[in-house]
Amino acid sequence: MKMNDLVTFTNDKSRYAKWFFGQLAIAESVTQSIKTGDWHCRVRWLQPVKYFDRYATVSDFNTKNFEVHK
Repeated sequence: MKMNDLVTFTNDKSRYAKWFFGQLAIAESVTQSIKTGDWHCRVRWLQPVKYFDRYATVSDFNTKNFEVHK
């Protein structure tokens, strides 16, 4: 995954799947954690996602939660 990639949240086992599974987003940043080596990304949802009592327009997740569209 790299900046500006179109991605879909695909981790159906995530505790966040209830809200974000199947949602499309654009990757705004992709960084690697110095401590763990895991890759994380900030995404901007193409449509705001209802998350509890508000709408999320931006989220931060591990890149493993996403599939990149080619």
